[in-house]
Amino acid sequence: MCNIAGYAGEKRAAPILIEMIRKQQQYDGGGCAGIATIHNGRLYYRKVVGDVDTLVNTTDALYLPGNVGIAHTRPGGRPIVYSFAHPFVTMDESMAGMENGTNKTPNHDKICQEVTTALENGGYKFRENSFVDKSEFPKLLDGSYVNASCTRVMLADKYIKDGMSIPDALARASEEIYADIVLSLLNIATPDRFYVLRTTRPAISLKTEDGTYVATTRFGFPEEAVGEVKMLPLFSTCEISKDGVTVTDAKMTKCEEVSEITDYTLEEGYKRIYALLKGKKDNPLSFDDLEIAVGSEMRDLFEGDHLLVQDARVVYDVLYRLDREGLLNKETRIINGNIKRYFMWID
Repeated sequence: MCNIAGYAGEKRAAPILIEMIRKQQQYDGGGCAGIATIHNGRLYYRKVVGDVDTLVNTTDALYLPGNVGIAHTRPGGRPIVYSFAHPFVTMDESMAGMENGTNKTPNHDKICQEVTTALENGGYKFRENSFVDKSEFPKLLDGSYVNASCTRVMLADKYIKDGMSIPDALARASEEIYADIVLSLLNIATPDRFYVLRTTRPAISLKTEDGTYVATTRFGFPEEAVGEVKMLPLFSTCEISKDGVTVTDAKMTKCEEVSEITDYTLEEGYKRIYALLKGKKDNPLSFDDLEIAVGSEMRDLFEGDHLLVQDARVVYDVLYRLDREGLLNKETRIINGNIKRYFMWID
């Protein structure tokens, strides 16, 4: 899965965001990286095929202006092309969106294709497309493809342009093309904030004296940042400003139930992930290995027989606890030729 970051506060956002996704990308990311900020009513954005170092070394991303922004790193997949990297920006450059998650809900690809075609038939234009065959992604009328995340962002943009509020548009688009995601939006109409909606992927906020941070995992927060940490709620659009998180009335209502996380989930998950990692120095495990194990072999951790479970949240929470207890060992390895990824074990 991907990792996201967001910041709204008193400091310049770009260096904060870049460091946040740098801290997260070796758990799961490094194939593509991108950032978007707002300053003086204008959207600034950069993205690359490659990791955060590539983003910094080949663009001016580190120097983008503005105190509000979002950032993203994704594992990549094959093929990795620029048009499928985040952020996705509207034709008029009024909005940028990023997404973290997987599309493992029934009929997701079919619904996403129908929405994409309907948008095009209604005159909506996409700016991010590629003729590289990515058949699981929506296909445009000219035969090229767009990222499914791009379709969700553009659907939200259409609803906004039709007069819907940004929070409502985000909830409506996420509901209409339902998936296991976190979706974040940055819009020049509200330059002092960004928006996040979480279905089942994790998204955590940190409120400090200088502003508000959002990340996929607490590993992403600056070490020196001190404040209250909270998991964002399921299915509700949140406005993130320097003053904190506001949970709006815009909610997803037409979606399947999701198993809530209980004390049992986290405690038993800790024991089982500990057992998986114990003594694995010669054969360490990646984040993907752990998430697959939790999502497939540990379904009994989650109450209810629901399609989507918060497996990534459990893995990140447990890894963070193990790390703070001094038990987690990490080794960087190269996968897919150039992507750095943590492999982990417990002695």
